[in-house]
Amino acid sequence: MNAIAPELLYPVGAALLALVVGVLIGRAGRATRRQVEELEVRVAEREGRIEQLEAARAELEAHRTELGVRLLATEQERDENRDQLTRYQAEVVSHFGQTSDLLKEMTLQYRSIYQHLAEGAETLCPDGALKLEKQTPIDGLLAQSDASPGGEPALETDPEEDSLEALEEAREESLEALEEAREESPFHA
Repeated sequence: MNAIAPELLYPVGAALLALVVGVLIGRAGRATRRQVEELEVRVAEREGRIEQLEAARAELEAHRTELGVRLLATEQERDENRDQLTRYQAEVVSHFGQTSDLLKEMTLQYRSIYQHLAEGAETLCPDGALKLEKQTPIDGLLAQSDASPGGEPALETDPEEDSLEALEEAREESLEALEEAREESPFHA
């Protein structure tokens, strides 16, 4: 009695089949939606990370530009300091060269004055001139400083050559001291 009519069996079976297929598609759709939502979250996180990296890159670029400007300014300052040091060294060399030349001229003028006085003394008082001719103050000083330890005087030398040699030695010592100062200078390259 309760039998289902065969004509209803097909539509009910089709409805049940459609229901089962709908449930399966719904579950699959839910899983797919969850996956889509998870992927959207991941994409959003990655986009945020990309923005952070781009901001960091822009900041690094700004620092790089700033460092480039600083480096350029430092190199210009170094070059200016080098030029200034070179000019100063040239001035020092020129000064000591001029000082050496002036001392040489002064020695020659002193000699001329001494010879003039010796000639005048010879003309005006012949006895005093002999004493002056025999030993000039330079000769006396050289004889004292060049005497050997045994008390014997050293060989006589030309006073003009001695004073010129002394000036040349002083000039060479000054130039050596200048070169040492130049090498010890923090600006020396």
